[in-house]
Amino acid sequence: MADYSKIPELNRFLVLFDRLVNFTHDGIEATPKDKLEWVPAEGGNVQFGTRLNDVTIRALCVHMFAGENKWARALRDCKDGDALDRPNDPALTAKLSGEDFLSLAMDIHKETMDIISRFSEGDLQKSISFAKRNWTVMGFLWAIYGHHNYHHGNIDTYWRLSGCEAADYFNFEPRDMA
Repeated sequence: MADYSKIPELNRFLVLFDRLVNFTHDGIEATPKDKLEWVPAEGGNVQFGTRLNDVTIRALCVHMFAGENKWARALRDCKDGDALDRPNDPALTAKLSGEDFLSLAMDIHKETMDIISRFSEGDLQKSISFAKRNWTVMGFLWAIYGHHNYHHGNIDTYWRLSGCEAADYFNFEPRDMA
């Protein structure tokens, strides 16, 4: 296991986040190609707000990886008291639109991890606002973890509804947790 940081909470976040992202990646990689674009039902309720209305396993993957990278860069570059925008990065989203999207997603994840692993204690204590709420950078990193886990749950539901075997959340490698 890599030692990302001498800051215990940041290290714990990095270990758990990396494991969650790899768990998601491995599940999507095992998904049959014809299920990556599968939609269980058509209609206005199969969307997440106005930003994500193409709700497929592939689209959720792109949304998560591009958003996490955009947020990491915004957190790195923000000043104390800044407000973060929604994590919209059309160039990065377009880059992830090809057949090799999953491999590229992991490259982007490695970049995201590198950015976050360089945060100092001072960076983590900065105050920011997002979605009409106030956060510390460290608190917002945990919100990013929650966001990824939320969408992993959406993907898990799609696996089950489409007849795919869902990943076993409590039985994955490595066995030791942070």
